[in-house]
Amino acid sequence: MSRLLPALVLAAITSTLAGCGTKSGAAADSSSAAAGAAAPTGGATTSAVPAPSATNADARVTRADKSRILGDSTAKLWILVVSDFQCPFCGQWEKETSQAVIKEFVQTGIARMAFINFPLQQHPNALPAAEAAMCAGAQEKFWDMHGRIFERQGEWSNLADSPPFFEKIAGELGLDVDAYKACVKDHVMRPMILADAERATTAGARSTPPSSSATRRLPAPRRSRRSAASSPRHRPTSRSSGHDASARGLAE
Repeated sequence: MSRLLPALVLAAITSTLAGCGTKSGAAADSSSAAAGAAAPTGGATTSAVPAPSATNADARVTRADKSRILGDSTAKLWILVVSDFQCPFCGQWEKETSQAVIKEFVQTGIARMAFINFPLQQHPNALPAAEAAMCAGAQEKFWDMHGRIFERQGEWSNLADSPPFFEKIAGELGLDVDAYKACVKDHVMRPMILADAERATTAGARSTPPSSSATRRLPAPRRSRRSAASSPRHRPTSRSSGHDASARGLAE
């Protein structure tokens, strides 16, 4: 069909050799990350991440999930970009390859492209960056924030406190900054981000950026007691041919 299609398949195969791999060959540990999310920074006590009202949380998560999908809602082929915002190889892929893939496959209606979060443990700012992008997605600005975060990766990767940097970008993009700050503070998107990582790990991802074209659903995440305590239930959603398709599961 295209010269780019073999390249996508090749990327999925070779990414474990060339990309940002997990430490010691281990999979990204979303259960540990969930436990970290549940522990306050002060370290005195452990409690669940404070959650806003279910109605507001559901609306923001749903908008963010839809916002990270590009392409015709009737396209039967999905291109999944499993990515870590702090991974330099992911930044390189975004700079050198992403736009060509979008132009040839997404803009032509052949495929939909979805961003799947895979923050690696060795990248301490990857999870805050993912939360920033998804909270921007709650205001339908996921791809704007996504692009700006990758463009300025070198400016925030080594910061001891990266959220203020992302907050500044939110303001530059014209977001409702108060709503954005509330989303980040409440960790509204963190359960979905961790579920992304767990499903990707179960599907075989061990490094980033493995791009995958597929027509099957990602397996549901294996849940530990810790992750179950700190995040709501996430089930892979069925794809429909309408606009309700989400990136939480692959198309059948």
